[in-house]
Amino acid sequence: MNYTIITGATSGIGKELAFKYASNGFNLILIARRSKVLDTIKRRLQGKYNVSIAYVSCDLSSLEDTIKVFKQLNETYSIECLINNAGIAFFKPVGEIELSELTIETNLNVNVPILTTKLCVGNLREHNGSVINICSILSYLPNAGASVYVATKHALLGFSNSLRLEEPGLHVLTVHPITVKTNFFNNDSYLKQKRILDAKNVAHAIFKSHQKRKRHLHLPKSIPFLRSVYVLMPRLIDLLNKRFYSKK
Repeated sequence: MNYTIITGATSGIGKELAFKYASNGFNLILIARRSKVLDTIKRRLQGKYNVSIAYVSCDLSSLEDTIKVFKQLNETYSIECLINNAGIAFFKPVGEIELSELTIETNLNVNVPILTTKLCVGNLREHNGSVINICSILSYLPNAGASVYVATKHALLGFSNSLRLEEPGLHVLTVHPITVKTNFFNNDSYLKQKRILDAKNVAHAIFKSHQKRKRHLHLPKSIPFLRSVYVLMPRLIDLLNKRFYSKK
């Protein structure tokens, strides 16, 4: 029996992915901090779909706990897909971000996806499996006031593209959404007023891209164009970025 692992599974994209994959017959291992919410989601999924659901309560910002959990999962389950969805953003300039926030952000957004992939790669390889990493539009572009977050998403994209070369038998999908309607941006009132995507629609698009074994998913599709504009005219994007930042 094969399983799909979803991190950050109690809200937003992660929760919607759990329902989307379960509705299509995938057995799941859900990982997040809140055990009561995980148990509720498990009961709902098993009550509605004929699938096996396991969950682990884990604070993924702790690398020690992450290593312990994923070593055990790798030894216990056959894993066909790893979805690294858990992440966090502190929208602060590098001079203002707290050291504790910087550590949490880099751990969750970069170190954890690399660690989980490292610990599961042999298992995934045996099943011609998939690694799905939730990146961002900011994997391609700069953003004033979020330099650490931008750095983590650039790093995750670089890791994903290199992993694809190192493990040709694996399917590696990177997902690049603009702002999504989740709790992720609750502390940023400016972003809440801007264009946002529905988490359920994002989950549907991810599942569809997974089944087609695509390399990248851009939401909206104009993201590659914006990336090209930045490559060709970086000063223009910098100017627009400064104006955007000054309004916040």
